[in-house]
This record gives sequence, structure tokens and C-alpha cells, in this order.
Amino acid sequence: MTELIITNGDQAADLLTQAGIGDTVLPWRDVLHEGPVPDADDTIFATLRAQTLADGHVVTREKVQEDFKARLELLRNHQKFEKIELWFEHDLYDQLQILQILDMLSRFGRINNVTIVQSPAYLGMQSADRIGRLQELSLPVLDRMFAFASRTWKAYVSGGPEAIDEIRRDAIPGFPFMGQALLRLLQELPGPDGLSRTERQILYRLNRGVNRPGMLFAQVLNMEEAAFLGDWSFFRILSALQFCARPTLTGLPQEFQPRIFEDGAQRKEFITAQLHITEFGKSLLDGKADFISENALHRWWGGTELTTTDHWRWQDEGEVLRHHRAA
Repeated sequence: MTELIITNGDQAADLLTQAGIGDTVLPWRDVLHEGPVPDADDTIFATLRAQTLADGHVVTREKVQEDFKARLELLRNHQKFEKIELWFEHDLYDQLQILQILDMLSRFGRINNVTIVQSPAYLGMQSADRIGRLQELSLPVLDRMFAFASRTWKAYVSGGPEAIDEIRRDAIPGFPFMGQALLRLLQELPGPDGLSRTERQILYRLNRGVNRPGMLFAQVLNMEEAAFLGDWSFFRILSALQFCARPTLTGLPQEFQPRIFEDGAQRKEFITAQLHITEFGKSLLDGKADFISENALHRWWGGTELTTTDHWRWQDEGEVLRHHRAA
């Protein structure tokens, strides 16, 4: 039986290949909780995502677009494979990829002989001789799961936070980790203090003495129910907390760019820098200030553009979602 395996990235793909699982292994290279995730046809989607994923140095736009073109062609020719199996984890990064992939397969008419492994353990931390044991978790993707994935993906790219909040409060068929992942997605919206959960966790740990970027990364990940941030993503968020109109921290030698990690000296200087929380950062932790009112806001949450004058805020207490729009 010819089998296509789709998984969350190169590390897991390499392990599955070494283990001899599947005939073709496709790593899904996209960080869907960052940058605009538009409601667009596949070609335009690839072009816009390339602008987010490429850094112009380590990863080029051309490379991203080539990768997206290759995976699209593979899925469009799904009939070559008797079976398609998805291998993914429990965290937000993976759960968003599951939604996108199942929506694409459904659009291309492939809803038969599709199965999914949903692992509570990180695939990349397995070994080639042990990862195969997770195949015991494999279950068929049922029609109602395809329908849920398409509905939820549509909500993420065009419906906005309110639609996602409504979906995650209902019963979720066949995806045991999806509810927590969608809640975590909402927690990346600004809170009452204007900070996302990740930003707040950074300041919390920094205020308690964890003042080196490398260690701060590890400590913030330890605060997660299911860690989903890579190092580049984390250091971009950390950097934005310093390089803004009113900084919450000081000490980084420069604004983060992936090219820093290509140079050993710059990398060491960055991850071992000594950070300090500012008085403004402390006032945010005390609930006495608002990050957005001092630094403005412009970023994307799926297909929703968040700006200073028009954005959503999430409050963990009571799980309240509010729309903020200037008169």
C-alpha cells in the first residue's frame, strides 16, 4: 500500500523516514500562529505566507514558495497514495496545521483512507526506533472531523476570534487536544494589560530573576501546558518588548534577526545578554498600565488584523473576549 505521511516539520519527518514509516514523508513547514493567514486561493496564500516566513538571509521567499508549490502538487495528486496518515502533536503549532491540511484534503476530494496520529508527546524528541510505537494511536479521520476542520480553519482565516471562541466552547469531534489549543490561541490576543500570554510570561520570569535570553526561553516554555514556540518566534517576541516606544525590558545587544544565529559570536552575545525589567514592565505586571496605549499595536491573528484602534482582547478570568474599537 502506497502511503503518504504528513508531519509537523523536518525533525519529525527525518525520524519517520529513518523508522521506515510511509513511502513519502511530507514535512509541513509553516508557523500558522504568526503573521497573516489569509482567506485566499493556494497561490496567493503561498505568496503572502512567504513574506512572513522568509527572513531574506537564512530562508528566502523563493525557497518558501518552492516548498509550498511542492506540497500543493503532492496533495493535488493524492490519488497516487492509497493511504494518507497525519502525524502531529498536541500543541498549538501542530493543531493549526491539522486544520489546514484536513481542509485542503477535503477541498481536493480526499476524505477516504485518511488517518491521524495525535501524539501527547513531542515527535522530535522520540528516537527512530521508538517513534513507531505511536502508530498505535492512529485513528481514521471521520467525515465529521473533516467538517470540523474546514469550519474551524475558515473561522481562523476569516471569522476572527469571536468565531474561534464559539467553536472551542462546543463539542469537538475526534481532536482531543484541539480545545486547549484554541484557548491558547485566544490567549495570544492582547489581555487587559495589552500583553499576550507569552509576553506576560516573559516579564513574569524576568521579574523573578531569569535574566538571560536563552534561559528565559526555556523557563517560559516550561509555563506552557503544551509548548509551541520555536526559538526564532520567542526571540522575536522578546525583542519587540525592548525595541518599542516604551520598553518593558533592556539589555538585548540588538534587535533579533535569524542571521544572528549564523554568527557564533553574535549568537552567544544575544542569548547570554543580561536583561533587566523596566519600571514600565513592572507596572504592567501589577496591572497598572497598558502596553498598547504606550506602544501601539499592529499584528495579525490568523486572518484578523489587530491595530491600536481596532483589536480584540482576551481576559483569562471568566474567559471573556472583548472587541476594542476607537469611536
